[in-house]
Amino acid sequence: MMSVPGFTLYRGVHPQGTELPRHTHDDPTLCYVLRGRFTEYVGGQAVDCLSDSLKVTPAGETHWNRFGASETHGLRIDVDRGRFADSRPIHQLLDERIHVSGASAGSIVNRLLAELDAGDESAAIAVEGLLLELLATLAREPASPADMPRWLREADEMIRELYSSKIALSGVARAVGVAPATLARSYRSAFRITVGERIRQLRIERAVRDLLESEEPLSSVALRAGFYDQSHFTNLFRRRFGVTPAQYRLAASRRVT
Repeated sequence: MMSVPGFTLYRGVHPQGTELPRHTHDDPTLCYVLRGRFTEYVGGQAVDCLSDSLKVTPAGETHWNRFGASETHGLRIDVDRGRFADSRPIHQLLDERIHVSGASAGSIVNRLLAELDAGDESAAIAVEGLLLELLATLAREPASPADMPRWLREADEMIRELYSSKIALSGVARAVGVAPATLARSYRSAFRITVGERIRQLRIERAVRDLLESEEPLSSVALRAGFYDQSHFTNLFRRRFGVTPAQYRLAASRRVT
């Protein structure tokens, strides 16, 4: 644990297959998944939080968590809203439920971890600065889909519908009437994730569901989710979760039985 003005940081590890019962936090929290996966249940919805994803949970919001088939490592940051009483964008941010993934937050979190590990006399100052940078980065994200151009919302809907097919950036851009470079730049700015990262994220999420809910061969799971072949699927899955799809499925089945 480390405390700096306005923030308290915790690094935690949750064993595979465990659950956190319904609970709330007194302060708004930011949670970054360093490795592993968990599902958060809130307001009748289930949100899959994969590696390299960041969520913001408002103070007092009731939720519960179920952790995946491998050990989950995370960084939790409690934020004192009082420090940001004069900052309307940050206050609004901390009152919203947000879930993002991609390089922007990850880059800052990696620098945070390096400072936490350093632990020298300057670490606290560096950590405080990085946390302020993280909040500023999140606050610049569009407040809602309604603030996005119509063509960008249509592009996101198309990606979410067709991710398992041979979808390409150029094809999506042509369908919504913009240049590929415009789509790539605007999508990353709006969603804090590239088009390619979003497609891989959706494919992994689909594969995880199929691994847990079916007994189909791994080759079928890979093709159904949109991967080129089982080898490509296995390599990407191992990088994300630290285990192969077969090991993930076996661990999940042992937990159930």
